[in-house]
Amino acid sequence: MASSPRRVVLIVVCVALATGAGGWIVGSRIPSPADATAAHQPTPASAITVAVERRTLSSTVIAQGTVTYTGATPLTLTGSVGAPASPGGAEAPTTQIVTRAPAAGTTLRAGDRLMEISGRPVFVLPGSVPMYRSLADGAQGQDVRQLQAALSTLGFGRLRSGVFDAATAAAVKRWYERAGYEPQATADTPPKFGVPSGEVLFLNTLPVRLDAVTTRPGAPATGQIGTATDSAVIVQGALPSADSHLVHSGLAVTLTLPDGNAVPGTLDAVGKDAVPPPSPTPPGAAGGTDAQSGGAQESPSSTPLRLSAKDPAALAGFTGQSAKIGIEVGRTNGEVLTVPIAAVVTGADGTARVQLSRPGGRFEDVPVKLGLSAQGLVEVSAQSGTLDAGDRVVVGSQ
Repeated sequence: MASSPRRVVLIVVCVALATGAGGWIVGSRIPSPADATAAHQPTPASAITVAVERRTLSSTVIAQGTVTYTGATPLTLTGSVGAPASPGGAEAPTTQIVTRAPAAGTTLRAGDRLMEISGRPVFVLPGSVPMYRSLADGAQGQDVRQLQAALSTLGFGRLRSGVFDAATAAAVKRWYERAGYEPQATADTPPKFGVPSGEVLFLNTLPVRLDAVTTRPGAPATGQIGTATDSAVIVQGALPSADSHLVHSGLAVTLTLPDGNAVPGTLDAVGKDAVPPPSPTPPGAAGGTDAQSGGAQESPSSTPLRLSAKDPAALAGFTGQSAKIGIEVGRTNGEVLTVPIAAVVTGADGTARVQLSRPGGRFEDVPVKLGLSAQGLVEVSAQSGTLDAGDRVVVGSQ
């Protein structure tokens, strides 16, 4: 049966409405080009801010060093042990062999035995004149006078004539016998006693510490046999030469020891004044010589440092070990305004400024004068406008 025209119209309208609704639904789910572009835009950046602080700033240079003793003096044997010749005369050549070597770390005082050579002692005595000859009956001079002064200090009489006389010979005899050695006779009838040139080593300062030994039993007794130091303990270090202009003697330092303890100290010397004296190399060491440098040396890349602790005893247990050196090269005069270095912007005209975050979401540029910088912070003072502790300065964005 044929549909009525009215029914046909109704069907067509329903189909159209259904098609339009479907198109609207699909169209609502497809973004427009403008909407797509907007969806890919980054969100507005937000500023990262930190508070301005009031604090004391100090700037420190860091270096490394080694705990060591001071006043290194090479010990060199002179002359021969055994029977002394007549004063000023030549001595018969003999083979000199080390029979008892010194012990590193020993403290030597006036009159102590340093070592034995061919069974004979080598003593240390205070004096500035080297033992360049044997001393026997009739000898006179400054070397005799300093021997007499040393014997007097040791309690062997009051000797001061400057002439090696019978009283001096008697004092020498008692000294040797107390040490457990036979004094060396210079005549058979009557016996007289002298000091062979190789049996005394005069040192400018006593007591000393025997820091290094470069000989051994059985070795020839010639040349340098070790190094002596005084009892003061220091830190010998080096600083990159690029930082050397920042330091000078007298600056306060902090020495951090291997156990983690930090002790206050002073920078005593910089550059060539801080270079330690040469220290010996053991005989036969590969590529070595009799004397090589000990510690840091001055070079284009590094600058030597010498430092002392306010309490030297605190260093004594760490000789030969490393220490961290902190040298304070600058300090503010009390508390100042500080900001992170990242907060400072320098314009093309060289003017430094910081950007403050103010209430209400506004920002304000404040020109500043810069002072000491340390630990990632810098001292600032406002050139115009206001800048106070607690203000927020921009250091970046996210």
